[in-house]
Amino acid sequence: MDFYNTKLYGVSNKKYLSELLHLEKSTLKKVDTFYEVKPFLKNINGKERLLYNPSSQHKIALKRTVKMLSFIGFPDYLCGGIPEVSYVTNASRHLEKKNLLLLDITNFFPSTKDSYVYDFFKNTLNQSTDVAKIMVNLTTATNNSGNSRFLPQGYSTSPMLSFFAYHKMYDRLNTFAEKNNLTFSAYYDDFTFSSNEFIPKYCMKEAIKIINDYGLSVNENKTKLVKLNHTKITGIIVHEDKMSVPKGLFKKTFEHYLTLLDMDKYPEKYSQYNFIDTCNRMQGCLAAIQSVEPERNLDHYKNTIRYVRSKYNVPVNKKNK
Repeated sequence: MDFYNTKLYGVSNKKYLSELLHLEKSTLKKVDTFYEVKPFLKNINGKERLLYNPSSQHKIALKRTVKMLSFIGFPDYLCGGIPEVSYVTNASRHLEKKNLLLLDITNFFPSTKDSYVYDFFKNTLNQSTDVAKIMVNLTTATNNSGNSRFLPQGYSTSPMLSFFAYHKMYDRLNTFAEKNNLTFSAYYDDFTFSSNEFIPKYCMKEAIKIINDYGLSVNENKTKLVKLNHTKITGIIVHEDKMSVPKGLFKKTFEHYLTLLDMDKYPEKYSQYNFIDTCNRMQGCLAAIQSVEPERNLDHYKNTIRYVRSKYNVPVNKKNK
Protein backbone atom coordinates (compact mmCIF):
# COMPACT_ATOMS: atom_id res chain seq x y z
CA MET A 1 0.00 0.00 0.00
CA ASP A 2 1.18 3.51 -0.81
CA PHE A 3 -0.91 6.18 0.91
CA TYR A 4 0.83 8.92 -1.09
CA ASN A 5 -0.80 7.60 -4.27
CA THR A 6 -4.28 8.97 -3.55
CA LYS A 7 -5.30 12.54 -4.38
CA LEU A 8 -6.88 12.65 -0.93
CA TYR A 9 -3.44 12.59 0.68
CA GLY A 10 -2.46 15.87 2.32
CA VAL A 11 -5.64 17.76 1.40
CA SER A 12 -5.79 20.82 3.65
CA ASN A 13 -8.43 23.18 2.24
CA LYS A 14 -12.14 22.85 1.54
CA LYS A 15 -11.98 24.41 -1.94
CA TYR A 16 -9.70 21.68 -3.27
CA LEU A 17 -11.73 19.01 -1.47
CA SER A 18 -14.95 20.29 -3.07
CA GLU A 19 -13.29 20.00 -6.50
CA LEU A 20 -12.15 16.44 -5.79
CA LEU A 21 -15.57 15.33 -4.56
CA HIS A 22 -17.66 17.39 -7.02
CA LEU A 23 -19.55 19.00 -4.14
CA GLU A 24 -20.36 22.64 -3.52
CA LYS A 25 -17.90 24.15 -1.05
CA SER A 26 -20.78 25.69 0.91
CA THR A 27 -22.23 22.24 1.68
CA LEU A 28 -18.94 21.03 3.16
CA LYS A 29 -19.24 23.44 6.08
CA LYS A 30 -22.28 21.51 7.34
CA VAL A 31 -21.84 18.21 5.55
CA ASP A 32 -23.57 16.18 8.28
CA THR A 33 -26.68 18.36 7.83
CA PHE A 34 -26.68 18.60 4.03
CA TYR A 35 -26.04 14.88 3.57
CA GLU A 36 -27.91 13.36 6.49
CA VAL A 37 -29.33 9.93 5.54
CA LYS A 38 -32.29 8.20 7.17
CA PRO A 39 -31.90 4.42 7.51
CA PHE A 40 -34.42 1.76 6.51
CA LEU A 41 -34.77 -1.93 7.36
CA LYS A 42 -34.29 -4.59 4.70
CA ASN A 43 -34.43 -8.37 4.95
CA ILE A 44 -31.23 -9.86 3.53
CA ASN A 45 -30.85 -13.65 3.59
CA GLY A 46 -33.36 -13.95 6.42
CA LYS A 47 -31.80 -11.21 8.55
CA GLU A 48 -33.09 -7.68 9.00
CA ARG A 49 -30.36 -5.13 8.33
CA LEU A 50 -30.31 -1.38 8.71
CA LEU A 51 -29.35 0.13 5.34
CA TYR A 52 -28.62 3.69 4.25
CA ASN A 53 -29.40 5.13 0.82
CA PRO A 54 -27.52 8.42 0.19
CA SER A 55 -28.81 11.15 -2.14
CA SER A 56 -27.60 11.16 -5.75
CA GLN A 57 -25.10 13.97 -5.09
CA HIS A 58 -23.87 12.22 -1.95
CA LYS A 59 -23.42 8.98 -3.93
CA ILE A 60 -21.26 10.78 -6.49
CA ALA A 61 -18.96 12.07 -3.75
CA LEU A 62 -18.74 8.62 -2.14
CA LYS A 63 -17.96 6.92 -5.46
CA ARG A 64 -15.24 9.48 -6.20
CA THR A 65 -13.81 8.81 -2.73
CA VAL A 66 -13.71 5.07 -3.45
CA LYS A 67 -11.98 5.67 -6.78
CA MET A 68 -9.33 7.91 -5.20
CA LEU A 69 -8.73 5.53 -2.28
CA SER A 70 -8.29 2.57 -4.64
CA PHE A 71 -5.01 4.07 -5.89
CA ILE A 72 -3.47 3.29 -2.50
CA GLY A 73 -3.45 -0.41 -3.33
CA PHE A 74 -4.30 -3.38 -1.14
CA PRO A 75 -2.47 -6.25 0.56
CA ASP A 76 -2.73 -9.75 -0.90
CA TYR A 77 -4.62 -11.09 2.09
CA LEU A 78 -7.62 -8.79 1.48
CA CYS A 79 -10.42 -10.47 -0.48
CA GLY A 80 -13.48 -8.28 0.13
CA GLY A 81 -14.59 -4.76 -0.73
CA ILE A 82 -12.04 -4.25 -3.48
CA PRO A 83 -11.96 -4.96 -7.25
CA GLU A 84 -11.01 -8.29 -8.82
CA VAL A 85 -11.35 -10.43 -5.69
CA SER A 86 -14.38 -12.05 -4.05
CA TYR A 87 -15.63 -14.58 -1.54
CA VAL A 88 -14.52 -17.24 -4.02
CA THR A 89 -10.97 -15.84 -4.04
CA ASN A 90 -11.05 -15.89 -0.26
CA ALA A 91 -12.05 -19.55 -0.05
CA SER A 92 -9.54 -20.59 -2.73
CA ARG A 93 -6.63 -19.27 -0.63
CA HIS A 94 -7.12 -22.21 1.74
CA LEU A 95 -7.30 -25.12 -0.70
CA GLU A 96 -5.10 -28.09 0.22
CA LYS A 97 -4.82 -26.95 3.84
CA LYS A 98 -5.69 -29.40 6.61
CA ASN A 99 -6.53 -27.13 9.55
CA LEU A 100 -8.49 -23.90 9.84
CA LEU A 101 -9.07 -21.11 12.33
CA LEU A 102 -12.28 -19.24 11.48
CA LEU A 103 -13.09 -15.86 13.05
CA ASP A 104 -16.10 -13.61 12.57
CA ILE A 105 -16.52 -10.09 13.97
CA THR A 106 -19.85 -9.38 15.67
CA ASN A 107 -21.93 -6.65 13.96
CA PHE A 108 -18.87 -5.35 12.15
CA PHE A 109 -20.17 -2.24 10.36
CA PRO A 110 -22.37 -1.01 13.26
CA SER A 111 -19.40 -1.61 15.60
CA THR A 112 -16.94 0.52 13.63
CA LYS A 113 -15.97 3.80 15.27
CA ASP A 114 -15.65 7.20 13.61
CA SER A 115 -12.49 7.79 15.67
CA TYR A 116 -10.69 5.16 13.55
CA VAL A 117 -12.05 6.72 10.35
CA TYR A 118 -10.84 10.13 11.54
CA ASP A 119 -7.41 8.74 12.43
CA PHE A 120 -7.12 7.33 8.91
CA PHE A 121 -7.94 10.61 7.18
CA LYS A 122 -6.11 12.86 9.66
CA ASN A 123 -2.96 10.89 10.42
CA THR A 124 -2.56 8.23 7.74
CA LEU A 125 -3.59 10.52 4.85
CA ASN A 126 -2.17 13.63 6.56
CA GLN A 127 -5.27 15.75 6.01
CA SER A 128 -5.95 18.94 7.94
CA THR A 129 -8.26 18.64 10.93
CA ASP A 130 -11.24 20.32 9.26
CA VAL A 131 -10.90 18.29 6.05
CA ALA A 132 -10.59 15.02 8.00
CA LYS A 133 -13.74 15.88 9.96
CA ILE A 134 -15.60 16.59 6.71
CA MET A 135 -14.52 13.23 5.28
CA VAL A 136 -15.66 11.48 8.46
CA ASN A 137 -19.08 13.16 8.38
CA LEU A 138 -19.43 12.36 4.68
CA THR A 139 -18.62 8.64 5.05
CA THR A 140 -20.21 7.78 8.41
CA ALA A 141 -23.69 7.92 9.93
CA THR A 142 -24.94 8.74 13.42
CA ASN A 143 -25.96 5.79 15.60
CA ASN A 144 -29.39 5.51 17.24
CA SER A 145 -28.31 7.21 20.45
CA GLY A 146 -26.75 10.09 18.51
CA ASN A 147 -23.51 10.03 20.50
CA SER A 148 -21.19 8.46 17.91
CA ARG A 149 -20.84 7.66 14.23
CA PHE A 150 -20.06 4.47 12.30
CA LEU A 151 -19.57 3.13 8.75
CA PRO A 152 -23.10 2.42 7.45
CA GLN A 153 -24.14 -0.40 5.15
CA GLY A 154 -25.28 1.13 1.86
CA TYR A 155 -22.46 3.66 1.50
CA SER A 156 -20.11 2.60 -1.31
CA THR A 157 -17.17 3.78 0.82
CA SER A 158 -17.92 1.52 3.81
CA PRO A 159 -16.35 -1.76 2.57
CA MET A 160 -13.06 -0.08 1.63
CA LEU A 161 -12.97 2.23 4.65
CA SER A 162 -13.69 -0.65 7.01
CA PHE A 163 -10.29 -1.94 5.95
CA PHE A 164 -8.37 1.35 5.79
CA ALA A 165 -9.76 2.60 9.13
CA TYR A 166 -8.65 -0.65 10.77
CA HIS A 167 -5.66 -1.43 8.55
CA LYS A 168 -3.34 -1.60 11.57
CA MET A 169 -5.49 -4.39 13.02
CA TYR A 170 -5.49 -6.29 9.72
CA ASP A 171 -1.72 -5.90 9.41
CA ARG A 172 -1.24 -7.15 12.98
CA LEU A 173 -3.35 -10.22 12.18
CA ASN A 174 -1.29 -10.84 9.04
CA THR A 175 2.00 -10.46 10.95
CA PHE A 176 0.67 -12.83 13.61
CA ALA A 177 -0.20 -15.34 10.85
CA GLU A 178 3.25 -15.10 9.26
CA LYS A 179 4.98 -15.65 12.63
CA ASN A 180 2.92 -18.79 13.16
CA ASN A 181 3.26 -20.08 9.57
CA LEU A 182 -0.43 -19.58 8.85
CA THR A 183 -2.12 -18.50 5.63
CA PHE A 184 -4.38 -15.51 6.35
CA SER A 185 -7.22 -14.02 4.34
CA ALA A 186 -9.87 -11.44 5.19
CA TYR A 187 -13.28 -11.09 3.61
CA TYR A 188 -14.90 -8.09 5.29
CA ASP A 189 -15.51 -9.33 8.86
CA ASP A 190 -14.67 -12.98 8.12
CA PHE A 191 -11.07 -13.92 8.92
CA THR A 192 -9.61 -17.28 7.92
CA PHE A 193 -6.27 -18.76 8.99
CA SER A 194 -5.11 -22.11 7.63
CA SER A 195 -2.18 -24.49 7.88
CA ASN A 196 -1.21 -28.06 7.12
CA GLU A 197 0.05 -28.25 10.70
CA PHE A 198 -2.04 -28.39 13.86
CA ILE A 199 -3.23 -24.91 14.92
CA PRO A 200 -2.99 -24.60 18.73
CA LYS A 201 -5.71 -22.91 20.76
CA TYR A 202 -3.41 -20.09 21.84
CA CYS A 203 -3.43 -18.89 18.21
CA MET A 204 -7.17 -18.37 18.41
CA LYS A 205 -6.80 -16.52 21.73
CA GLU A 206 -4.06 -14.28 20.31
CA ALA A 207 -6.07 -13.43 17.19
CA ILE A 208 -9.12 -12.59 19.32
CA LYS A 209 -6.98 -10.37 21.56
CA ILE A 210 -5.75 -8.40 18.55
CA ILE A 211 -9.35 -7.82 17.42
CA ASN A 212 -10.42 -6.84 20.95
CA ASP A 213 -7.60 -4.28 21.08
CA TYR A 214 -9.51 -2.26 18.47
CA GLY A 215 -12.81 -2.23 20.34
CA LEU A 216 -14.32 -5.06 18.28
CA SER A 217 -15.54 -8.46 19.44
CA VAL A 218 -15.84 -11.85 17.78
CA ASN A 219 -18.95 -13.93 17.27
CA GLU A 220 -18.29 -16.93 19.52
CA ASN A 221 -20.71 -19.14 17.56
CA LYS A 222 -18.76 -18.59 14.34
CA THR A 223 -15.25 -18.60 15.82
CA LYS A 224 -13.67 -22.05 15.86
CA LEU A 225 -10.74 -24.33 15.12
CA VAL A 226 -11.67 -27.04 12.61
CA LYS A 227 -10.16 -29.63 10.32
CA LEU A 228 -10.78 -29.00 6.63
CA ASN A 229 -13.52 -31.47 5.72
CA HIS A 230 -16.28 -30.06 3.54
CA THR A 231 -15.86 -26.85 5.55
CA LYS A 232 -17.76 -23.72 4.57
CA ILE A 233 -15.55 -20.64 4.09
CA THR A 234 -17.42 -17.43 3.19
CA GLY A 235 -20.30 -19.50 1.83
CA ILE A 236 -18.13 -21.85 -0.25
CA ILE A 237 -17.65 -25.52 0.66
CA VAL A 238 -13.91 -26.22 0.60
CA HIS A 239 -12.57 -29.74 0.19
CA GLU A 240 -8.91 -30.70 0.22
CA ASP A 241 -8.31 -29.87 -3.43
CA LYS A 242 -11.51 -28.31 -4.79
CA MET A 243 -14.43 -26.03 -3.98
CA SER A 244 -18.15 -26.64 -4.37
CA VAL A 245 -21.39 -24.69 -4.10
CA PRO A 246 -23.65 -25.25 -1.07
CA LYS A 247 -26.98 -27.01 -1.66
CA GLY A 248 -28.88 -23.89 -0.66
CA LEU A 249 -27.73 -22.05 -3.78
CA PHE A 250 -28.85 -24.90 -6.05
CA LYS A 251 -32.21 -24.94 -4.26
CA LYS A 252 -32.63 -21.20 -4.77
CA THR A 253 -31.69 -21.55 -8.47
CA PHE A 254 -34.23 -24.34 -8.97
CA GLU A 255 -36.95 -22.28 -7.26
CA HIS A 256 -36.29 -19.42 -9.71
CA TYR A 257 -36.36 -21.95 -12.56
CA LEU A 258 -39.79 -23.26 -11.48
CA THR A 259 -41.05 -19.68 -11.24
CA LEU A 260 -39.91 -19.02 -14.82
CA LEU A 261 -41.77 -22.12 -16.01
CA ASP A 262 -44.91 -20.90 -14.25
CA MET A 263 -44.45 -17.46 -15.78
CA ASP A 264 -44.31 -18.98 -19.23
CA LYS A 265 -47.45 -21.03 -18.53
CA TYR A 266 -49.47 -18.25 -16.87
CA PRO A 267 -47.89 -14.95 -17.97
CA GLU A 268 -51.03 -12.98 -17.08
CA LYS A 269 -50.34 -13.62 -13.37
CA TYR A 270 -47.07 -11.71 -13.43
CA SER A 271 -45.99 -8.11 -13.99
CA GLN A 272 -43.07 -7.00 -16.14
CA TYR A 273 -41.17 -6.31 -12.94
CA ASN A 274 -41.70 -9.94 -11.83
CA PHE A 275 -40.22 -11.18 -15.11
CA ILE A 276 -37.22 -8.86 -14.85
CA ASP A 277 -36.59 -9.63 -11.18
CA THR A 278 -36.80 -13.43 -11.53
CA CYS A 279 -34.59 -13.54 -14.63
CA ASN A 280 -31.98 -11.34 -12.97
CA ARG A 281 -32.02 -13.30 -9.71
CA MET A 282 -31.66 -16.63 -11.50
CA GLN A 283 -28.87 -15.24 -13.67
CA GLY A 284 -27.09 -14.06 -10.50
CA CYS A 285 -27.37 -17.55 -9.00
CA LEU A 286 -25.95 -19.13 -12.14
CA ALA A 287 -23.03 -16.69 -12.16
CA ALA A 288 -22.30 -17.53 -8.51
CA ILE A 289 -22.36 -21.28 -9.23
CA GLN A 290 -20.14 -20.89 -12.30
CA SER A 291 -17.58 -18.81 -10.40
CA VAL A 292 -17.08 -21.72 -7.98
CA GLU A 293 -17.63 -24.66 -10.32
CA PRO A 294 -16.79 -23.41 -13.84
CA GLU A 295 -16.98 -26.93 -15.27
CA ARG A 296 -20.62 -27.48 -14.20
CA ASN A 297 -23.07 -27.58 -17.13
CA LEU A 298 -25.80 -24.99 -16.61
CA ASP A 299 -26.87 -24.66 -20.25
CA HIS A 300 -30.47 -25.75 -19.64
CA TYR A 301 -31.00 -23.02 -17.05
CA LYS A 302 -29.27 -20.42 -19.22
CA ASN A 303 -31.36 -21.38 -22.25
CA THR A 304 -34.54 -21.08 -20.19
CA ILE A 305 -33.63 -17.52 -19.21
CA ARG A 306 -32.83 -16.63 -22.84
CA TYR A 307 -36.14 -18.12 -23.99
CA VAL A 308 -38.19 -16.17 -21.43
CA ARG A 309 -36.30 -12.92 -22.07
CA SER A 310 -36.84 -13.25 -25.81
CA LYS A 311 -40.49 -14.36 -25.72
CA TYR A 312 -41.62 -11.75 -23.20
CA ASN A 313 -39.21 -8.96 -24.14
CA VAL A 314 -37.53 -8.96 -20.73
CA PRO A 315 -34.62 -6.46 -20.55
CA VAL A 316 -31.38 -7.30 -18.77
CA ASN A 317 -30.63 -5.86 -15.31
CA LYS A 318 -33.32 -3.22 -15.40
CA LYS A 319 -35.97 -3.05 -12.69
CA ASN A 320 -38.93 -0.77 -13.16
CA LYS A 321 -41.81 -1.24 -10.76
